[in-house]
Amino acid sequence: MGEVYLAEDTLHDDRQCVVKKILNEKKDLNAQIEMIKICQREAELLRKLNHRGIVKFLDDHYSEEGLYVVMEYIPGSNLEEVVQKEGSLDSETVVRIGIQCCDVLEYLHSEKPPIIYRDLKPSNLMLRPDGLVVFVDFGIARDFEPKGPATRVITSGYSPPEQYFGQPEPRGDLYSLGATMHHLLTGVRPKPLTPCKPMHLNPNVLPALDSLITRCTSHEKDERPPSARAVQFELFKIYKSIHPEFEIPELGIDEDAELELEERKQEALQSARFRNMNLKAAKPSKDSKGRLNEFDDTETGGNTLVAKIRQWLGNLTGRKLD
Repeated sequence: MGEVYLAEDTLHDDRQCVVKKILNEKKDLNAQIEMIKICQREAELLRKLNHRGIVKFLDDHYSEEGLYVVMEYIPGSNLEEVVQKEGSLDSETVVRIGIQCCDVLEYLHSEKPPIIYRDLKPSNLMLRPDGLVVFVDFGIARDFEPKGPATRVITSGYSPPEQYFGQPEPRGDLYSLGATMHHLLTGVRPKPLTPCKPMHLNPNVLPALDSLITRCTSHEKDERPPSARAVQFELFKIYKSIHPEFEIPELGIDEDAELELEERKQEALQSARFRNMNLKAAKPSKDSKGRLNEFDDTETGGNTLVAKIRQWLGNLTGRKLD
């Protein structure tokens, strides 16, 4: 796609931001035009979105050198890096991540017309030190047109069957979410066009979570859950099975009570994100010498991403977390 820079915005207290630069090269003019179109479309899409789980668009600029897109800088690591360094994640951690992903997908799918993300995978999900999951890279997201043609853009293992034929629809994002959760639970990239059964690779996966992931990655879109809200509700139920004291928010549609339900849902999301947040690796990965791979957390006094999150939570709550 070009070059990506970490920059400082000197007009806004030197805040950090990310600059994508698409160079004007004469080697392949058609490819260059297509790259510019993708970046311009990403900028136009991000301009109208406002959700804490979506990277914020700041600015764009076109010059003779190329196209520049400026976005919010998200600290932390993407989930593919987390799995590579920490090993596969436990069921509770993946449920927490899935709940947040569903909140973003519900927001996108509720737009008019619905927006399909089309590229949900671990490398496009940033995990901030405070436990918030943020969607980045909206280059192939598009408005949903039921009868309109679509570019065939796929990521092997994460894209649903219908996307291979240029027919993406909102339930395709649920397929990608299921494939992503499979990867996080097993540390193994999902097989293309194959329903995921993470328990086959990791027997510690909760059966209810395994069943949900299998349904999400069904070949037939009508066999998948009907919406991101439905998937989120099932994830809340799984979370409650782990923490019986957790109160599941009502996710039914009732216009008179919509505001109250949304407030309760946000409280539940906050609870699922921060309460006892702990990235437990099911099987920590090791290097060639058998040593555990770790994050460099010397600035925080810890030696893993888990230590960083624990320290942040300790600062937030005023108490030390074991």
